[in-house]
Amino acid sequence: TAKAITAGKFHTCAVIDNSSIKCWGLNDSGQLGLELETSYVSNMTGLPAVDLGSGKTARAISTGDRHTCAILDNASIKCWGSNISGELGIGEPGNRGDNSSEMGDNLPVISL
Repeated sequence: TAKAITAGKFHTCAVIDNSSIKCWGLNDSGQLGLELETSYVSNMTGLPAVDLGSGKTARAISTGDRHTCAILDNASIKCWGSNISGELGIGEPGNRGDNSSEMGDNLPVISL
């Protein structure tokens, strides 16, 4: 069951009742957070949850055109997807979430 839902330009994400996140749609910049190079995900069967890090869950979520951000259970923020204009707020270039080992504990927390 979904607790919250947000839609970007071509992708959608939901916070599920267990506070995990699932995203679907266009994935050309890693905005689904699945560490896949697959450009489009439409099959919801077996869709994995976004890896937010060890023991981390989501409180809230928001999407942009080609990026996604979540407020985690410890009030930290993580963003993934397109970073062409610095929209991930991580202080370094490059998309996140489109290649292996970019999500979970490897995804930086935004420093406010």
